[in-house]
Amino acid sequence: MARLLSLLVMFGIIVSVVASDAAASSARLTGVRHLSGLNYTRVILDVTRPAKYTIHTLAASPAKGLPPRIYLDISGARLAVRPPRVDIGDRLVRRVRLNQFKPGVVRAVLDLKHPGSHDAVLMANPHRIVVDVERRAGGAGRRHLAVRKIVLDPGHGGKDPGAVGAGGLREKDVVLRVARSLAPRLRKELGVDVVLTRNRDVFVPLKARTAMANRERADLFLSIHSNASLNRRAGGLETYYLDKTTDEATLKLAARENGTARRNLTDLQIVLSDLKLNVYLPDSISLASHLQSSLVKKTRSRYPRAKDLGVKKGLFYVLVGARMPAALAELFFVSNRREARELRRPEMRRAIVDGLARGIRTYADGLRKREDL
Repeated sequence: MARLLSLLVMFGIIVSVVASDAAASSARLTGVRHLSGLNYTRVILDVTRPAKYTIHTLAASPAKGLPPRIYLDISGARLAVRPPRVDIGDRLVRRVRLNQFKPGVVRAVLDLKHPGSHDAVLMANPHRIVVDVERRAGGAGRRHLAVRKIVLDPGHGGKDPGAVGAGGLREKDVVLRVARSLAPRLRKELGVDVVLTRNRDVFVPLKARTAMANRERADLFLSIHSNASLNRRAGGLETYYLDKTTDEATLKLAARENGTARRNLTDLQIVLSDLKLNVYLPDSISLASHLQSSLVKKTRSRYPRAKDLGVKKGLFYVLVGARMPAALAELFFVSNRREARELRRPEMRRAIVDGLARGIRTYADGLRKREDL
């Protein structure tokens, strides 16, 4: 009897350890966020680690008083959200309901106002499952569902020439040519809407540029610039996302692009300290990273000296308030004689357009692609 009791105790310990290990390895669903557009809703399910899931639809059941629904079963997961219901109440989604459907499976139910197409993707850094619901009929067949509209922002313009470099090359002219070539390329290859903040040589205030992107309910905002430095040998490509920084060179660049004094950036630091950037920051970093790597690859095929200056964070007014993933690309240095010469050449501008288009496409594909677990 004593031996049996001892075995039962040992077995209980073993079971306890196994259960504890299983709980530790489970993905916890820790939060639900949402973004609303005119014709779509994005629901973001925050998880602590990658998790497999299946997604299903259910038609409305008027007899039972049930609306049309989309539900996800997330396996290897446990619920860590209280309360387990989030009211959305926009044009498409009424609410999200969560429950521990069974041990190891969390169910997330999206109660819809209207039947809609959907798309879902698992993303990393931070880990989250992003569900897009679209009202338009036949929307499920469109490519790049997560990116429907892009706003391109050619920097400066009109009375503001931007940087003026070697041979009188003006930043405002370079970036407008690039943006006007990039827009039809994106429309054709990605099947998305593209809007330019300016399509000719006119001055557009910085706040108006971001306001346009918000008004258009864009899914992506790209501001296009060209760099300059007192050091005429400085050169290369770099891409920025909005965040606080203490790097002095970046602060000086931001001050020039913002058209303000370096000391005034302190006020922007204070504003940013209060902003809830976490919703868009991971996607903005991802966008900037894809743009940078693709730009470097494409331009080096034309100009092997192209320097990869990396992805950086900066305080750019034109990115403040953007309610979507946003990045700012600095296309070489107009102050560098070699790079200014390259920027004047149509072949180089085509390489830049190739790089930007490929970077955006890779970013859009990444939103749709499920990680192979």
